[in-house]
Amino acid sequence: MNQRHPRTFAIRFNRMRWSLNGRTFEMNNVAGDETVRLGDLEVWEFVNESSHMTMPHPIHIHNVQFQVIERRLLPQFTDLYRTVADGYIDSGWKDTVLLIPGERAKALIRFEDYEGLYLYHCHNLEHEDMGMMRNYRIKA
Repeated sequence: MNQRHPRTFAIRFNRMRWSLNGRTFEMNNVAGDETVRLGDLEVWEFVNESSHMTMPHPIHIHNVQFQVIERRLLPQFTDLYRTVADGYIDSGWKDTVLLIPGERAKALIRFEDYEGLYLYHCHNLEHEDMGMMRNYRIKA
């Protein structure tokens, strides 16, 4: 397991486009850091610390359920966090994690059952329409 060195996916805004790790959607492309092995247990960390256009992003991962195992927040966003903290329920199984501005969240994911090509993306419709989604591949 990669607990000490999670796969990190940073939300970015550049040239009027949202992206994940600086990449936007490509129908058949999968980057090297987006390929996982069937049966592996991994930590993925989603980061919403971009300095431009700070806004909440609900990140959804297809084909898996996961557990939120850690959240961290930049100190300057503490007051914002207090306005939503009571709505956070991180216990149990998830397929989406909400990240407010200045926040990072780690998800513990087991990639089991099926090989194939799947999506992870921001669930804000206008963001996914602008390409803020990527493929990931599960392979044996």
